Amino acid sequence: MELIERVQREQAEKEALYEEMKRNPIDLDALFIGLVKTIHYDYPGFEAKRDYFMPNESRTYVLSNHRYGTLTMEMLCRSLHQFVAEMHDRHLRLCCDDWIDYRNLASRYRVRAAEDCLYVTEADPDTGLVPGDKIRKVQSMPPERIRKYMRGMAFNSNQPERELWGGYLRMARSLEVEHVDGSQERLELELKPACPVEYPIEFRMLEDSTAYLKLERMDRKAMAQLLKEHGGSIAGSKKLILDLRRCVGGDEDACWDLFPYLVDRARTLKELLNDEGSYILFTENNCNRRYEVLSAFRDTLAVPEERALIEEEMALYRDNFGKGLTYLPPAPVEDVTYTPAPQGPKRVVVITDTFCEDEGEQFVAMCKRCGHRVTVVGRPTMGNLDYFDNINLAIHEHITLSYPIRMTKAAHEGRGISEKGLPVDLYIPWTPEEIRLDLLLAQALRLS
Repeated sequence: MELIERVQREQAEKEALYEEMKRNPIDLDALFIGLVKTIHYDYPGFEAKRDYFMPNESRTYVLSNHRYGTLTMEMLCRSLHQFVAEMHDRHLRLCCDDWIDYRNLASRYRVRAAEDCLYVTEADPDTGLVPGDKIRKVQSMPPERIRKYMRGMAFNSNQPERELWGGYLRMARSLEVEHVDGSQERLELELKPACPVEYPIEFRMLEDSTAYLKLERMDRKAMAQLLKEHGGSIAGSKKLILDLRRCVGGDEDACWDLFPYLVDRARTLKELLNDEGSYILFTENNCNRRYEVLSAFRDTLAVPEERALIEEEMALYRDNFGKGLTYLPPAPVEDVTYTPAPQGPKRVVVITDTFCEDEGEQFVAMCKRCGHRVTVVGRPTMGNLDYFDNINLAIHEHITLSYPIRMTKAAHEGRGISEKGLPVDLYIPWTPEEIRLDLLLAQALRLS
C-alpha cells in the first residue's frame, strides 16, 4: 500500500509539473522560427558570431521533451536562454517571467575556473564550502568533460580565466569537492532563491598617501556624495587607485568628475569618449519595432520640445526603413574640457578584471585616454561594448528576447573587443593565490 501511495504521489507531482504546457500549449515551431530569424537577420553581430549559432540542438531537445509530454515552461526557457547565451554577447539575452526563470535560484558561492577544477573564491557558510576549496566535479562531471559536452560555448569564453560558471552552477545539485585541508566530500546542494546583490562604492586611504576607490557600480548620486566627503583626500593623495574589477555599469557619467585627477593635460570630453560613430541595422523588423515603441512613448509626453525630440528619432527609422546596415556619425557632444587639477595624485592606477563591463568598461576606456598618469593593471574587461541599443521582442507571453541593433565602428571593422575585453598595460594572470592575497592591489601599490 505504501509503495502504491508513493507512486501515485510521484505521478501527481509529475502531472502538476507538466500541467502548464498542457493547459496552455505553445506553437514551438513558430516560437523557434521567430527567435532564429530575429538573431539571424535583425542582430548586427550575427556574422561575427555565426560559428556559435546552433539552434537545432536546442530545438531538438525541446521538441523531444514536448513529444513525450515531459516539457515544462522552465525547461523551455532554460534551453532557449542557453542557446542565446552561447552567442557570447551579454547584450543579446533572453528574459522571462520570474516563475519560470531558473536564474532566480542562487548557487550562493563564486568560483574561478582553472583547466582541471573550479576554485571557490567566496561562499556562504551553509554551503559547506570555503574559499580555496576545489570543485572537482559538478553533477559527477569534471570541468573538462563539461566543456566538451557544452562544446566550450556555455561559459562566455574558451579561456578558463575568463569563463563565467554562475549560470551553470545554479542548476547543480551535487558537487565533488577537495577541501583546503585535503579532505574530499560529495556535497548535495539545496538551491535557494537569489538574494539582491549589492554593488558597493567604497573609499579609504591606504599606505604612502594612496587614495583607494572601489567601484562595483557606476552611480552618479553616490559618486557626487563620495567626492563631497573625500574629494580633499583624493586631491591630497600621491596616488589614486580605481578598483573596477567587478564594476557592473550604471550611470555613464557617474565618474566623470574624477577626470581632473586623471588627465595629464587639457582634454575634451569628445576626445575622451572617442566616439567614432556606429552602424545600425535598419531591417524592416527593427524599424517597425523601434518606431512602435517610440510612437507609444511620444503619446505619453505633453511637453512639445520632448515630443519633437522623439519625433526626430522616429524620422530616423522612417527615412531608413529597410536599408540594412547603415553608418551613423557620432552624436554631438557637450563642449566640456577637463584640465589637470591644481593639486592631485601624480599616479593613477586602474584595476580591471573579466567582470568589469558596460558603463564600467566604458569608463576604463576613457581612463586609458587620459594620458601617461594612468596605468591599467590586472586582466582584460568583459568586452561588452561592441553591440548595443537593444530592442525587446516578445516571442511568447512569458518570454522576451532582448537584442542589440547597433554595433560600433570598431566592431564593424574587426577592431572590436567582444570576447577579448579592453587590454591592460600590465597583465597579471589569475592564480589560486589571489583567493587569500589581493595580488592586483599589491601590484597597484608597488607602482611608482
